[in-house]
Amino acid sequence: MSIKVTIPRLGWSMDEGTFTGWLKKNGEPVKSGEPLFAMESEKAAQEIEATDSGILHIPADTPNPGDIVKVGQVIGQLLGDTNSTQKTDGDGEGELPAPAKPAPESNTEAGIEEVRQESIPSAHEPRPDVARHVISPRARRRALAMGTDISQLQGSGRTGRIIEADVLSAKSATASSPGISLMRRTIAQRTSTSFSTTPHFYLQCEVDATALIRLREDLLPEITASTGVRLTLTDFILRAQSLALHEFPAANAIWVNDDIIRLPAPDVGLVVGLPDGLVIPIVRSPNKANLAAVAKQRAALVQSARSGALPLEALQGGATSLSNLGVTRVDEFAAVIAPPQSTMLAIGRAAKRPYVVNGNVAARMTMRLCLSVDHRVLDGAPASEFLGIILQLLESPTDLI
Repeated sequence: MSIKVTIPRLGWSMDEGTFTGWLKKNGEPVKSGEPLFAMESEKAAQEIEATDSGILHIPADTPNPGDIVKVGQVIGQLLGDTNSTQKTDGDGEGELPAPAKPAPESNTEAGIEEVRQESIPSAHEPRPDVARHVISPRARRRALAMGTDISQLQGSGRTGRIIEADVLSAKSATASSPGISLMRRTIAQRTSTSFSTTPHFYLQCEVDATALIRLREDLLPEITASTGVRLTLTDFILRAQSLALHEFPAANAIWVNDDIIRLPAPDVGLVVGLPDGLVIPIVRSPNKANLAAVAKQRAALVQSARSGALPLEALQGGATSLSNLGVTRVDEFAAVIAPPQSTMLAIGRAAKRPYVVNGNVAARMTMRLCLSVDHRVLDGAPASEFLGIILQLLESPTDLI
């Protein structure tokens, strides 16, 4: 009896992801709930847990680290008979390992070759001053085919044994551009797909943020003292977006499989920048929470995102997100929608600008907003109504308390 190990769907829009490696070895016992392999979706890296128990069998055609894998793709098996396979170091040859044979008298153990110092090294052997390396036959063949110098490899198998994954990782590191991480490549692919397949249009406006900034300054000491978290303008905007979704539910929808799906809760994503990319954790129902609770939830999500500890459920949901560059010198910008969401609100810095108040031009603190909209879900008039509710709440911020 065997159970297939397949690539799961990690989100509404996920059709494929990047395989980053097995967390168990070929032939190793696996219990349900244990981390089995790792992969990256368009949102974040995830450890995928086993849904069943058994003995892991990794076939020869299993994906290599960095390979693109499809949802539902079979990458391995869990065998029910614990005697049907033996432990290896994740370097299986594609068939179930045969029963162990008596150890031979030579220096070659079953499945392990030792590259030793020789008085006259051959073209493929290390120099006499290179320490001994232990390498599997499959890894040796791969290294020879790729022209990889095994003397430069660090083994990750038992007792430092070099396995095929070590050869492939070294080759990938050599071939890839410096600084291009799997997250960066995933973001590049997903944003390209979004921008080329989602019909974006943009609504831009300027909001008088004078009262909003004053209210934030008034509430800051009290909320900081009670929560230990600094209240930010982002917290006000997240709550305004959620309240607008609640009041205008047509905007709380996404496009999936040629259909519009209404979402049950007015959750809002928050774009969080990371050293090698970004993630969008979801703030749950900020319309139902007071500003202090929104601030605590937002701060916890940002901290988890930057420490790489976001759970999968924190990245799922929401029809809209907020991208706030208010801490920079950027006045305004347009953001790419994060699929399968239908809108993205982009906000630049708050700054003093000339603004007409009661027919007179005055210096006011304003913010410039740009709402990116998926035309498949919302047309111009309903999208402007949704944005208008957000503007009204930000200009009358006591309604957000």
